[in-house]
Amino acid sequence: MLHTTDLRALSRRRCAPRAAWGALLRGSALAATLAAAGCAVYHPLPLPRGPELAARLPGATPRPLDMNEVATLAVLNNPDLNAARAQLGVAAAQAFAAGILPNPHFNFSSDRPIDRVNAPADPRYPEYHAYGFGLAIDLRALLTQHSRHAAARAALRQAHEELLWREWQTVAEARLLYVAQALGAQRRALLDPAAATFARAAARSRRALIQGNVARDQADADQAILVSVRTQALAARRAASDARRALRALLGLAPQVAVPLAPLPAPPIPSRAVVAAAAHALPERRPDLRALRAGYQSQEEQVRIAVLSQFPNVVIGVNRARDFSDVHSLGDAVSFDLPLFDRGQGEIAIQRATRAQLRAEYLARLDQASADLWRLRADMRALHAELRDLDRRLPRLERTVATARRAYRVGDYPAASYLGLVDAYLGAAAGRIDVLQSLWSDSIALATLTGTQIEPAPVAGSEANAS
Repeated sequence: MLHTTDLRALSRRRCAPRAAWGALLRGSALAATLAAAGCAVYHPLPLPRGPELAARLPGATPRPLDMNEVATLAVLNNPDLNAARAQLGVAAAQAFAAGILPNPHFNFSSDRPIDRVNAPADPRYPEYHAYGFGLAIDLRALLTQHSRHAAARAALRQAHEELLWREWQTVAEARLLYVAQALGAQRRALLDPAAATFARAAARSRRALIQGNVARDQADADQAILVSVRTQALAARRAASDARRALRALLGLAPQVAVPLAPLPAPPIPSRAVVAAAAHALPERRPDLRALRAGYQSQEEQVRIAVLSQFPNVVIGVNRARDFSDVHSLGDAVSFDLPLFDRGQGEIAIQRATRAQLRAEYLARLDQASADLWRLRADMRALHAELRDLDRRLPRLERTVATARRAYRVGDYPAASYLGLVDAYLGAAAGRIDVLQSLWSDSIALATLTGTQIEPAPVAGSEANAS
């Protein structure tokens, strides 16, 4: 027979597991509430139903755009750059995730006897319920968290600089297309009137040949000139059309939008002092070099993480348990790797080799950029000299062709000689446009390397300031 004191003790023993379960449930509910408070909510993001190209240029009324305005529009509206800007959000999210502290690890276990033969007769049966729970944390994750966060921040800086370098490349592409379209218009202005003039001359020669008023070689010469000039005019028309379409696509404009351009003079030549200053400032000015430097800093942190990870990974925790005999225990737990074979030397070697590779790539890019600056300036000086020579010879050649044309039309000038003069003049005039395009290409490349704006200047005044 049980006494009153025994009944009270039994009641306390029966209530003990219930109290433990209640505390555990309350703690679990609190943890679930705290976790749910910071949870994200799903929102769908549908794809666009069609292209989103601009239907008009900015501004109230269309006006001719200069080179820098076209470059600005390209940076603002280029679809590829907009996609790259969205991709930058991934790097930002990775940097944010790397800055979050690692979660501790919680475990819980519960054991109930399944033999219930004596359950109705055994008043201590609830005490046979065993349970245990523990809380542990990985010390290596805490030890390397600062380096992982620093590596992610450096990677984010690298992504920012790479995006800026892509913007510079887009600016250069817009400027090149601007030059191609503007000079394509100059080629058409040279070749289209010439093709029309020679078409009329060829038609007159055919009629005169039928009437017996001119020799066949003269009529054949007019036809040969016409075929040559028409071929060049059609090629110039196709090139100008391709440049217009490519420029509209780069600016994110609809195919029907016209882009009027301002006249294009020759670019200036930077002085030796300007190039030397630009070469000195390359590491801090060029986004691609800054991106490589940020990537190198991120790799430095990866080397640091590999070095820290060579030590045994220690996991510490605390355990609370009760067994089937109602014995309660509170203990500590420590686990770690035994570095008998793998001491992280392989990962350290990989990360150090990667760091050495990035350092070599940075130095190679820096050396190449500095060499390109001086090479481009030398090329521009040679092209400027060629352009000045053409500007001196073209007026004389044009007057010679005009004199020969008058003599040719009255039969006092050989057809072959006249054909050679016309071909020489058109070749020199088209060559001047080619030299101007090469000069602009080098100037744009030089501006891209140094991150400077291009201010067009007359050819006569541009070389006077160059040393």
